[in-house]
Amino acid sequence: MGLPQRSFLHPRGASPTRWNTSPNPFRPCRDRRRLQFNRCRRRTTRSSEEENMFKRYGMGGVWFLLVVFVLSGIGISEEDRIAKAAIETFRKQVRLPAGTEVKLLEKKESPVADFYAVKLLIGLPDKEVPTVVYVDKEGEKVFIGNLFIHGENVTTREAGPPRPKKIDMAFLEMERSPFLGPKAAKVTIVEFSNFQCPYCMDSWNKLKTLLGQRPKEIRYVFKHFPFQPSGKTFELSEMAAAAQEVSQEAFWLVHDFLFTSEGQNLGRLDRKGIQTRLEQLLKGKGYDVKPFQLALENGKGKQRVLDDMALGSKLRISGTPTKIVNGDMIVGSSPEDFIDKYLER
Repeated sequence: MGLPQRSFLHPRGASPTRWNTSPNPFRPCRDRRRLQFNRCRRRTTRSSEEENMFKRYGMGGVWFLLVVFVLSGIGISEEDRIAKAAIETFRKQVRLPAGTEVKLLEKKESPVADFYAVKLLIGLPDKEVPTVVYVDKEGEKVFIGNLFIHGENVTTREAGPPRPKKIDMAFLEMERSPFLGPKAAKVTIVEFSNFQCPYCMDSWNKLKTLLGQRPKEIRYVFKHFPFQPSGKTFELSEMAAAAQEVSQEAFWLVHDFLFTSEGQNLGRLDRKGIQTRLEQLLKGKGYDVKPFQLALENGKGKQRVLDDMALGSKLRISGTPTKIVNGDMIVGSSPEDFIDKYLER
């Protein structure tokens, strides 16, 4: 489904429809759990996110919007004039977050006489959302709302559903991160996660099952994203990264332990207590802990985490878990069958 919009026109004889006041897709996901889960942000479902836009940004309670848009430029082409009217009015009325990209997809005749249907693409941090606005042929009047004909919402039909934001996998620096599965796997999952996020723990448990079922078809790459470069969440990420200096296997031992009930409670200990417990874990499996200790002393573990955080910031990641699956960004814990469509391609 596209961005929910307000009804502004009805076919002859039809009665007006009440506004839908619902939640907003342009609101970043910031549901941080207080206490021990305060480093994890939960993503709401896509439908509630998308329906939230107008309520949050000043549109609730308005039955229809008519904006008179006056262009000061002279000699501008019709295509540019119509696109400019649509984009600038949409930006102003919906109050998009700073830096949000809005671009023209197409302009065509609409069912409303003397109005174009202008399809725009809104670039959010985790997805691209199409929407349709209506601009008169002079580029002076702009309607933002849903057009219903014989009970059908033609605006959302023409807009189409949101699609995942596309990421170039080469940009993700996978070679420096711990991974499971073959490099030639059909599906590659890069996940930004942290060890004090219950949704990250849930996501890992599902992915671990998938990796066991499809070991040759899925490659999983782990990226640290503890949000802040300090505090318990960062310390746990730093120590897991330091274990990578021992070996890949040592990292996954620590990683899996931190996603257990005992591991989740390590945040109650001080830094020395956490380090001591992880050293016991490594020694118990026969690993030399000197590389682990050295990586904590010289800052190598810390730098690995900071590098992952910098990469996540460039991607505008704002919540965990966030996955990049064959270039598609997916925010939040995914259903167990989410991988099927990638395996079937």
